[in-house]
Formats: sequence, structure tokens, C-alpha cells
Amino acid sequence: MISLVIFTLLIYIQYNSNKKFALELSEASFERLSYELASKIEDQDEESYDFLTILSSYDFIDETPISNKKHSSLKVITTFLQNKNYIYSVYFAKNDSSFYELVNLEHNTSVKTSLKAPENSRWLVIKIYEIAGKKLKFEEFLDSNLNLLQSFEKETNFKASTRPWFIKAINSNTITKTEPYLFSSIDKYGISYVKKIKNKDLVIGLDITSKKLEEIINSNLNEESKIFFYKTSGELLVSNHSFKDELINKQLFNFTKEDRIVSFDSKEYLHGKFFFKNGEILQILFPLDKLLQPSINQVYLFIVISFSLFLIIGVPLIIFASNLITKPIEKIVQENNKIKNRQFKKVKKVDSIIVEIDELSESLLDLSESVEKYQTNQKDLMDSFIKLIAVAIDEKSEYTGAHCKRVPELVSMIVDEINSSKDKAFEDFEIKDEEELREITVSAWLHDCGKVIIPEYVVDKATKLETIYNRIHEIRTRFEVIYRDLIIKSLEEKLQGKNIDEVEENLKNEHQKLKEDFEFIAKVNIGGEFLKDEDKQRVETIAKRTWYRYFDNTLGLSNDEKQRLKDKQKDETLPVKEDLLVNKPEHIIKRDENYKNKNDKYNFKMEVPENLYDLGEIYNLTISAGTLTKEERYKIQEHIVMTIKMLEELPFPEELKNVPLYAGAHHETLVGTGYPRKLKKENLPLVSRIIAFADVFEALTASDRPYKSSKTISESVKILHNMVKKEHLDKNIFEIFLKKGIYKEYAKKYLNKEQIDEINLDEFI
Repeated sequence: MISLVIFTLLIYIQYNSNKKFALELSEASFERLSYELASKIEDQDEESYDFLTILSSYDFIDETPISNKKHSSLKVITTFLQNKNYIYSVYFAKNDSSFYELVNLEHNTSVKTSLKAPENSRWLVIKIYEIAGKKLKFEEFLDSNLNLLQSFEKETNFKASTRPWFIKAINSNTITKTEPYLFSSIDKYGISYVKKIKNKDLVIGLDITSKKLEEIINSNLNEESKIFFYKTSGELLVSNHSFKDELINKQLFNFTKEDRIVSFDSKEYLHGKFFFKNGEILQILFPLDKLLQPSINQVYLFIVISFSLFLIIGVPLIIFASNLITKPIEKIVQENNKIKNRQFKKVKKVDSIIVEIDELSESLLDLSESVEKYQTNQKDLMDSFIKLIAVAIDEKSEYTGAHCKRVPELVSMIVDEINSSKDKAFEDFEIKDEEELREITVSAWLHDCGKVIIPEYVVDKATKLETIYNRIHEIRTRFEVIYRDLIIKSLEEKLQGKNIDEVEENLKNEHQKLKEDFEFIAKVNIGGEFLKDEDKQRVETIAKRTWYRYFDNTLGLSNDEKQRLKDKQKDETLPVKEDLLVNKPEHIIKRDENYKNKNDKYNFKMEVPENLYDLGEIYNLTISAGTLTKEERYKIQEHIVMTIKMLEELPFPEELKNVPLYAGAHHETLVGTGYPRKLKKENLPLVSRIIAFADVFEALTASDRPYKSSKTISESVKILHNMVKKEHLDKNIFEIFLKKGIYKEYAKKYLNKEQIDEINLDEFI
């Protein structure tokens, strides 16, 4: 069976090799023909332009044509056309409709017949002008010595100034080349080159037909080939085969340049299609069976010879050799499957008399031991990462969503594009092996590991008064107390004999104002809008309302709370009048005095607030934007400090030594305004900039955050663009992110349909 497969494979390789050679040879022939045609067309253009330029310098071109009188240009033009039979005619035309044309009767054998030229005619002169109000056309047939052989005269309606070539030339200051069109007098396609004479209403021109192209085509390929030369529109100009059916021509034209093998007219052909810079299209078809017949004959011969040798010599040798090879290899495959299934302890050496197979088996055993050891080391390290990231971060708070999972995905997408980019901005960036890529991936996974130290109530803080719980409920209770006190006060006033209507009206007004004040405090607590100065003043005014506390507030406290109350008077007399909202000394939680000293070795440059927390009610309610105090905001930012400290304590192997640097710099900016070290672009590795970019984009588009709504692609890109302009993010990463469509690939996997919209790249690149 193996022998048959090998034999068949050899035949297949031989056949494909011959086929490939034949195809390449034919394609080279096609290429050569297309190049020659293009070259001839360019030479034709250049020669025509030169002739018209020279001709336009002669004064006689403005001479009015007269019957039976030779035009002064006749000798010059006939000399030029003597050996240029591909030029059909040269002509002059004026705006007054006078027209002079010299036709080359040697251009084509059919020309003389179609024009009914007398014997020995070499040239035809056509003159059109008005005589006594009549427009007359004179046809004069000349021999090679320019002697008149025969002439005709007749009336005509021909008006050169209305012809497309005349209109095109008269409105241009350069030589104009027309699109190919049908010359009705000889039933051939051709092109006109025309030029307006400066400061005159005169146009000179010459007509060239497809004769030269036909000669080149017919001389380059055999009669089996089918050649077609088209206009851009698909109209057939030249072919060595005549197909009258327009549908067939349309089918041929619709074959693309990439279609190497095509089916046409119930046969298969090798196909070539070439585009010239002037818009013409060359198409060549060669029968595939004719092309491949020599290859097939060689394959048949190879089969006969090879099969004979195979039966006589090969079969016995193969049977013997195969047993020496296949048996041990089958056993090695079984051992390899054990490695594949991670059954390292069961792997055994396979003995063989063939040295190479024996060495292979020994090597496989060594490989098994090495892979087992490597896997154990990797598992220990990855277990640490999994605990740090999967459990401590994503599971800790729903406010982080799946951030730690998605950022590495986005980082990998960006890194892949940058690594394959030829952009000069990334010429120094190259991932040489899997270890370098793994170092980047691990850095992305660990970039937020420091969040494990952030108190959950700070990460999840959704309102200003929230601490371990939302203190708005405590504030509301105080409002309820004041509300009740107002009722009691009104009842007391009634008992004192005051006007009941006035008392009730006053109570109603006080209650309404109290409700409005609470609704205002509740709205401010959300932190959804920027808090104006007048709003802060109103908070402080409301805070001055009072209520009476009848119970000792030092009871039931923890040791820490008691410590913060150590300076409080112990002999206060109850009830105590309290302000509705307060900032108390016990609201302040001090920071460890040695905090800064502990971080000096890391060169952190963040501004550290004096206190660890300030839980003051007025202080929190008058936060200008958001819900976090400066102490809490620092606590959030402190996660990157802890990320660096934690990662630098881990025993990373040599190939992962840059993980702390890569992961710990994703909140830095290019201009040194970031944190925690205020690094600038020159100190930031490209990987850190990539992680920073991915971190921002994921956060903007994430739809699993309960505290905010997700943004669309266009909204996110605008924000990224502004950050790039401020040099917070890397411009080159931003541009490759857009150019390569990375955002689209990411959006398909992680964004909701309503988030995916279109952006105009020209606005940002």
C-alpha cells in the first residue's frame, strides 16, 4: 500500500512539474506579447505626437485646399507616410468647414477596393470647401509620383467642425488622443491624434488603425491561440478569431486577470489578461489540452518505465525495508501518543537495529522528561497568575467586569499587527520567539493585579455618602427626626393657643422645604453631575439645621472607632443638639506615618493625600465631580503601586523579567503626567504603551460595568483621539489600531450590536 502511494506521488509530482513548466512558459509568452504591444502603442503615440508637433510648425498647414492644385504640404506628408502603412490618413480642418485629407492607399489591401481607386493609385487627396454657397467634396487619386490619375467632384454635407475629434481638439491646448472608434470607410477600428494650432481655428490630425497590432498578434502566437484586444468598455477592437455573437464576447471580457484556467466554448483554456495604461485590454486564450499534451505523454512514458522497474526490483526491497522501518516507527508513534496524553511516566524506549530510529527513540524519551519538568514549572507559575487575576480581581468586584480577561485579548491583537507591520515607527519592535510573546501576554494579564488591595467599598462606591454602607439612609433618618420634631412643635403651639390655621400652614411649608432639602441632598449624593459652587453652599446651609441626639454615641464602637474618639468629651449632657450634616474629627482616618518611607525605593512620584480616608458628610457631599474623595481616588490609583510592588516580589524566570515594567506602566503618559512614576515616552517600552491603550479602549467600551453605560466605537475613538492629541496615548498605536481594523475584530467578539457603528478614518489619521 505504501509503495503504491509513493509511486502515485512520484507520478503526480512529475505531471505537476511538467504542467507548471508549460504554464509558466505560456504565461511568459503572454507577458512578452503584452509588453511588445504596449511598447508599440507607446512608440506609435510618441511618433504621432512628434509628427503633429513638427507639422504644426509649417505655415502651409493653413493653406486653403483648391481643386486640381497640389497642397503645399503634400510632399512633406507623403515622405513621412512612405514607410508607415499603419497610418491611414493625415488631415487639416478649419472652423469654416474647409477640410483637407491625405489617405494612404497602401494602408490595407481592402482600402483601394472600398474607395474604388484606379490602378496604380498610391494616395487619395480629399478636399472639402464652399464654392458659390455650395459645399463640394473633391477626391483626387495620385500615383506614387504624385501625378493625378483620376478625380471626382460631388456635393457633401460633411462638416469637420462638428466631428467629436475636432471639438475635442479645439478645446484643448495639447495633442489629444481619441478613444478607439470604427472607421466606417474601411470597417476598421482606429485612433485619431489631433492638435489645435495656436491662435488659429485650425486642427491637424492623423488616423491610425489597428493594423500594426494585428500584425504583432498574428506573428507571436500559433493558430490555436485566441487573441482579443478590447476597449475599456468591453468593445472588441482586434482579434485573430471572429465571434459574431455579442454574448460570447461579453463572456470572454468578464474573465478576470486572476482566472488562469477558464472554460469557454466547451473547452478549457489557459487565460491571460493584461491592462494597458491607455485603457485597452489584451486577452489571450490557449487550449489547455494542446498545452499539456507533451506533459501527459512524458507521464505515460514515466509510468511504463517506473512500473516495470518497480515490479522487478522495488517490490521485494520495499517489503523487506518497510518491516525494518514501520514496526519500530509504529511503536514510537504509540510512545508519542503517551506524551500527547501527558502520560510521561509510561513512556519507554523502543529498540531498533536502524541507528537513526534508535536515536530517535532515545531522543523521544529525553523529550518526555524535559516536557514533564517544564510543564511542572509552568503550572506552578500559571497557578499563581490564575489566583491573582481570575479570583482576586474579576471575582472581587462586578465593577471591574471581565476587564482582566479582555485587555490581554486586545493587547495580543495589537501586538500581532505591529509585529507584522512595515511601518517605520515600529521598525525596532520584533517578537523573536514564543517566550517574548508570552512575556507580553503575562504582563497584560497581570496589569491590574494590585487591585486586590483596594477596599471593595471604594472600588464599588456608587454614591458620595457610601462607605461600608450608603449613609444616605442615616441622613434620611435625621430628616425624619426633624420632620417629626416639626409636628411636635406645631402641636405644642396649638396647645399654647396659637392660631391653628397659621400653625398648620407653617407646618406644611416647613415640611415641604424639608422634603425639598432632602431630595436635593439625595440628588447630590448620586454624583452624576458637576457640583456648582452655589450647590455646595446650599449643602452647607442645609447642614446647619439641627436635631437632638438622646443616646450616647460612644457605645458599641470598635477599638479603631474608640481611638478616633479619644479626645471627645466624656461628660456631655444628653440630649445633645447636633447639626443635620457634619464633618467630625472621628470621620478622619489617619494614614500610616511610615507609608512614604516604605515606597521610597520604588521611585513613585504620586501626590499622597495626608489622610487615608475622610468620611466627613459635608466633605463627601461637596465633591465636585463623581463620588470619590481625593483620598479614595488615590486609593483607586494605588492599585498600580501595589501591582509593581507585588510583581517585583515574584520570582520571574529570565524570559519574564520585564513583566513588572510592562504591567506597571499602563497608567503613565507620554509627557510625564501619569502615575505612579511620571515616566515620559523615552522611558516607556512600546509594550507598556500598548497595554495602556488596550486598558483605555476596553474600559470605554465595556458593557458589564454597573456604574456606567458603555460607549460606541465612534464615541470611544473620539476620546482616544483626544488622549492622543494630549499625548496621553501613543499616536502610532492609535493609527495602526484604526488602519488594520483591530477595533472591528475586537467589537465582533466583545461589543453589543448597538455599540458597533461606523467611523470616518480620515478624521483621525
